Amino acid sequence: MSDAFTALAALVALGAPIVAGPVGVVDAKPVLALHGTEAAGASRSIAIVYRDGEAAGRLGVDRATVRYEDLPGQFVEALVAVEDASFERHMGLDPAGLGRAVIGALGGRSDAGGGSTLTQQLAKNALVGDSATLERKVAEAIVAVMTESVASKEEIIESYANAVYFGRRSDGAANAARNWFGRDWDALTLPEHAFLAGVLRAPSGLDPLRSAERAKVRRDHVLSRMAEVGFIDETTRDAAQASGIAVAPPPPPPRAGAAPDDPDYWVLSEARRFLGTGTYLDQAADRPFPTTIDADAQAMAQRALDEVLEPVNRRLPDAPLGRVPERVLDRAAENPDALWLAADRVVARLPDGFLRVITGRNGPIVEPRDPVDTTGATAADVPAPAPSAPELPRGAELGDVFVLLPNGEVQGRPRVQGALVAIDLATNEVIASVGGTRSWASGFDRTRAQRQPGSAFKPFVWLAALEGGVLPQDWVLNGPITVTVGNEVWSPGNYDGGGGSYTPVFTALERSYNQVAARLAMHVGMEEVRRVAVSASLYPPDERGLLYPSASIGAVETSPYRMALGMAALDPRSSDIASRAYLEDLERMMRGVVLRGTAAGAFANGPEGVVGKTGTSQEHRDSWFVGRTGDLAFAVWIGRDDDRPLPPINGRLATGGSFAAPIAASFLREARAAGITTATIEAPLFAREEMPYWLAPEPEPEPQPEPRGGGGWWAGRFEGQRGDPYAGAAPAEAWRPGWAQ
Repeated sequence: MSDAFTALAALVALGAPIVAGPVGVVDAKPVLALHGTEAAGASRSIAIVYRDGEAAGRLGVDRATVRYEDLPGQFVEALVAVEDASFERHMGLDPAGLGRAVIGALGGRSDAGGGSTLTQQLAKNALVGDSATLERKVAEAIVAVMTESVASKEEIIESYANAVYFGRRSDGAANAARNWFGRDWDALTLPEHAFLAGVLRAPSGLDPLRSAERAKVRRDHVLSRMAEVGFIDETTRDAAQASGIAVAPPPPPPRAGAAPDDPDYWVLSEARRFLGTGTYLDQAADRPFPTTIDADAQAMAQRALDEVLEPVNRRLPDAPLGRVPERVLDRAAENPDALWLAADRVVARLPDGFLRVITGRNGPIVEPRDPVDTTGATAADVPAPAPSAPELPRGAELGDVFVLLPNGEVQGRPRVQGALVAIDLATNEVIASVGGTRSWASGFDRTRAQRQPGSAFKPFVWLAALEGGVLPQDWVLNGPITVTVGNEVWSPGNYDGGGGSYTPVFTALERSYNQVAARLAMHVGMEEVRRVAVSASLYPPDERGLLYPSASIGAVETSPYRMALGMAALDPRSSDIASRAYLEDLERMMRGVVLRGTAAGAFANGPEGVVGKTGTSQEHRDSWFVGRTGDLAFAVWIGRDDDRPLPPINGRLATGGSFAAPIAASFLREARAAGITTATIEAPLFAREEMPYWLAPEPEPEPQPEPRGGGGWWAGRFEGQRGDPYAGAAPAEAWRPGWAQ
């Protein structure tokens, strides 16, 4: 190994503890604990359970495992020869292999090797995932180098063998020998060891029952590699290559099933956030890892999300799950293994009975099913044949990969996604965390995704205003306001285009007036708004974007998880971020949002006793509803992963009131019926008129409140005169007031 590469690997290892990847701060320890050995060498998985002990699934190796000493030396040599010939010499990364992969890719060769060492492949399987992104590759390299620094080569081989898929439902090496040859590992021959090392490349396509010729070519290639690196001599190679491949009948197929249970998937995602950093790894590896998620609440949250999102997504063509290279597609006839290997990299694991579909030049190409031994099988055990030409989503392009469901429907990645987080106010623990719909198609957990909160941020502006001396019954100008920041002029408008008259502060929150939000924020100063938002855990303390005026209407991104925390922090019964009186006033105003404001339509059929706030970001990219019952805080977000505007809902533009609020109402109704949330909020509303406010005439500008100190913020202008309550309230570098009435 070159001195330069040794130095590079050392630098990567030193920097790794502070480098964040797709799973957080990357750490090598979970690689061995989840998929292989620690000191004793015994593999194990971690059971993840709901808070009542109900099983949610497992992380790691959910099956029998093998120890290194149980693996025959010939298999280990075959594996190293074909996958990573420099395994004994490198420190996790192999520059020569990377160079071959790049040259092969540029030359259009599919047999040049992937450039990843066994240690990198182990890191990918255990932690960083299959996403072909630069972030993932960097995390993979870091974990690989760190793994080499804490594990022996034998531990890495054992972990790898327990992590990879051998085909025939053999997750890991423990059952691979018996599932393929009907015998244990120590009873196999050299050609059979070579076959099992080679079949890892494309287990389905290299099954001799499907293509004996391709299976033999691959096995013989492994034997040739073993001879090239010196593990066997040429005579042994020739004798092994002269033999045939006699595999056992495949095990009975499982019944075709539906997609993985989405509620469980997101619980595993929540658990992985802790286990991925190793924080709770030692205690969890020996016993079930309990989460705070309530199984019933989680299922209800998923149903509420799906009921709204699925009809919307059916009106839009699904996005492809990925795309295979055109050069691989053109060579599919001569090398189908390369085609399905590329498709497998796009969609690594699917529910039983699902098949990959690729958009070819002459129509859809459906993945062939695994060979089936029908001896003694019933009709229900044998999967139905796939349609010869399933209908692809509109706009499908050459190489796009989709999935064929058992019912004949073709699906891809949904265009519209969402997230729902609910927190138990008594414990401040998350009891429901749903990161999207169709998790098999898009496993990205959106509960921590950063999105603009829009008007869902306004309760924090109103709380800052209350602390600054504003009363809920004060009348404020709902009219044009202009703020100059440097050379830029910011002048927000209201969603409904209205404005120009005076309105009570509580009504402005109910109707979500942007111009009033800006005026209140300018009155108290953005530093105060920032302080409130940070105190509520809505943002980290170093978020400088909160100092700019546009933050007052939710322009600074945060996550659904943080929004739920923020709602919990506004509970007057337990919060200490402001006085109870101010929090109770805010609660009364937020109840008005639900009963007679922007969320009234969604909650027309209940449940009662809810307070909240709608939110819609710029160009209808994000739809929010956040709020509380007497014992739950929650946040619902709807949007698109590509950050494009949401489609209209029933002919209306997507808003927090029309899109996210109905999801929250559906979830809360079911949770209320099940006794998950029982406490209600009965805060009295602020009264504007005796008649319902939406029937009341707009108030005349006169009589106006008496000026305080000769003019000020409520009049819609900034004069900076002595006695103005706003003068000097915010840092000069954050904004420059230039108000216009």
